[in-house]
Amino acid sequence: MRNFNKIILTICVFAPPLAADPVRGLFASLNLGGRFTFQNHDYTNPGGKEGKETKVNTAPSFGISLGVLNQIEKTKVVVGGEVSVSRNQSKANYNLQAEGSGTEGRVSITNPYTLGVYGIAGMMMTPKLMFYAKAGYAWTTNQLKYTNLNNNENPSSKTYKKTMSGLSGGGGINFLLTNKFMVGGEYLYHAPKEITPRNNDSPQGGQKRKFVYHPTVHAVSLKLSILF
Repeated sequence: MRNFNKIILTICVFAPPLAADPVRGLFASLNLGGRFTFQNHDYTNPGGKEGKETKVNTAPSFGISLGVLNQIEKTKVVVGGEVSVSRNQSKANYNLQAEGSGTEGRVSITNPYTLGVYGIAGMMMTPKLMFYAKAGYAWTTNQLKYTNLNNNENPSSKTYKKTMSGLSGGGGINFLLTNKFMVGGEYLYHAPKEITPRNNDSPQGGQKRKFVYHPTVHAVSLKLSILF
């Protein structure tokens, strides 16, 4: 019996450690964090004078992600893809004012939803710790409400709902609590193409103005994921 125990002990000491299961399969994530939006709005009044204003808006954000991860056989490399949607309460209110001029109106901007499609490339630093980068394309819904526009602007108050799109990317870290659950953190950057909410090709009320909106978005989130 003693000899048998010695054999078992020898096997336990000198046997190689069991390999960790590869990260592979579908996943779903709950994302909670914050969003920092640089609300850039450029304005040109009928006299050709320009005014630029940027307001940094911070707001809580939450969303979900669905995707797939695949650790390449016999390597530490992980590739995959993801579709995510998020909602936040970002809002900016400020005056339209060209250089050397008084207030010529107001605009209120909200960006409630963002939809993104991404490719993922990562590396398993340990059997449980993964660093990754992601890049793709995202769409953001926007509402711009203009009020109190002077100089006989017609209409003087109107709300425009626009969807903006552009490249998006970032990176993050995941830690496997078990073979089914991961926790991590992520940073994403999104810079959609600028839009002109109002028609700039023809004068409004006998005057011609220019309104250009081009935000940049930084999002930081904590992620809780389940692997299927």
